[in-house]
Amino acid sequence: MFDIIDGVPLHPLFLHVPIVLIPLTTLLTLAFLVPRWRWALRWPLAIVAVAAAAGTYATVQSGEELKARIGASGEIGAAIDLHQTWGDRLLYAAIVLAVLAVIAAIVVTRTAGTAATVVAVLLAVAGVTAGWITYETGDRGSRAVWCATTVSSDGGSLEECLRT
Repeated sequence: MFDIIDGVPLHPLFLHVPIVLIPLTTLLTLAFLVPRWRWALRWPLAIVAVAAAAGTYATVQSGEELKARIGASGEIGAAIDLHQTWGDRLLYAAIVLAVLAVIAAIVVTRTAGTAATVVAVLLAVAGVTAGWITYETGDRGSRAVWCATTVSSDGGSLEECLRT
């Protein structure tokens, strides 16, 4: 289901969803810290966060299927394993972010006091954390792909490429 379409792996397509939506959600969580903006941002933030979590799920699933299809081993296999570990962390972070965003939307709809501020702060922490994990996941994945491609074409050191 999450493997290929028309002979093309879906993972490179799906990964654009969390790469775009999680940083957008992170920015929205920071804007949500401003009390006068919370009412207007509550549902757009929740919708974007839920879409980001769904997209992250599709990305993780398609990545697992792509990994099984290519069967990489050695240093590239280890780099892909590390990327997968970060991808799993990202899925958990995206789910937490989505749940907190929905809770924040409900809390802000019902109250505007201390509870809304506490939820906004927790949401911002979750947003920044998810943004950082998105970066780490993407960095690990892009290095694995780039190093596998460039080392095979220019004869450089795979270990050195993965380190830089």
